[in-house]
Amino acid sequence: MPAWKKYARLILPHIGLILMSFLYVLGGAVAFFHLEQPHELAIREMSIRKFHAHKEQMLDDLWSLVEAGATPEYIEGMANEYVDNVTRILFEAFDTHYISAKHLKPGGELEAYSWTYTTAIFFTSTLLTTIGYGNLTPVTWKGRVFCVAYALLGVPLILITVADLGKFLSENIAEMYACYSKYKKRWFKPKYTSISTKDDSGKLNDDLDQYMAIPILLIVFILLGYIALGAVLLGSWENWDFFSGFYFSFITMTTVGFGDLVPLRREFYYLDLCYIIIGLAITTMCIDVVGIQYIQKIHYFGRAIKDARFALVNVGGKMVHVPDIMRYASVLQQKYGHKKNRESIVVKGAYAPKDLNKIRFIDYGALASLDSLNSIVSAIFSTRSKEADV
Repeated sequence: MPAWKKYARLILPHIGLILMSFLYVLGGAVAFFHLEQPHELAIREMSIRKFHAHKEQMLDDLWSLVEAGATPEYIEGMANEYVDNVTRILFEAFDTHYISAKHLKPGGELEAYSWTYTTAIFFTSTLLTTIGYGNLTPVTWKGRVFCVAYALLGVPLILITVADLGKFLSENIAEMYACYSKYKKRWFKPKYTSISTKDDSGKLNDDLDQYMAIPILLIVFILLGYIALGAVLLGSWENWDFFSGFYFSFITMTTVGFGDLVPLRREFYYLDLCYIIIGLAITTMCIDVVGIQYIQKIHYFGRAIKDARFALVNVGGKMVHVPDIMRYASVLQQKYGHKKNRESIVVKGAYAPKDLNKIRFIDYGALASLDSLNSIVSAIFSTRSKEADV
């Protein structure tokens, strides 16, 4: 088989999985855009119209009161009432997440909408990666039903894709570290002689040679370094300080997604998504590498315990197996060990006297049968007859 076919068989499934996930995200973004944007347009138009209508009514009524010669106290009371109503209308409009201060200005109806193709892609990506910032959510019942069905299939797909990328990175970083260790041994030869890992049959010990342990500090450095890089980049894009960017990156890489800090510069959304996807793959890689090392240690420890019965111990200059020592110790205990007195053994339960077997009729009552009653009566009369004869 040609080499390119061999590599194609290895690479094409991974590329196909990535393309499938990418198309799934795009399809969901288009669906959410068409389900939610009409509702946003209707809510925005209604809220802005309601606000302007109430503002015009307030001005007309106040001017009418001034022209009618109303008292200042009455005008002030009406003005406070109108201001309270305007404040309530503004809060209701802001709660829809579709209205901001810039939309209330003249011509603000045409300002940037919340649901665009870019924001829809950002929403579907954060939804399927289970981050979910919460800054943009479906509001209509159709959008929510579609969100449940869409996430039910999409979340496993994206998690499998991210895990596949993480596995690919972990295998490559293990190979790179193995090459680094090989060159390090070649250029910096140790002063001591290493012990061979070959057994009597000439085979290598698989447990020691199949996997190259990567230092935990290196893994932590890779993860924290990537988070710090994101803190610098996001800080420059969103005008955040370093700690805010680091906090956002860490919350995102761990898929917590509080939503207290959210990227707002839409022109950088695609770069944000690239950073998030790569970061999730790196986080998965770090977890995979650390998990493999600890699983290897646990398996080695279990096999060592299982093979402990074949271990030899030097006893008086003689090599003896561990099970033989245990058997010898048991025999010596039985022959020369301290034996407990049977009378001193305390048995839990009700008290039973030692001469229990000597007590007659202990198993049934004295008056439990007619035979015992007859024997008692005959004994009484025989005693009286003997006394009369005397």
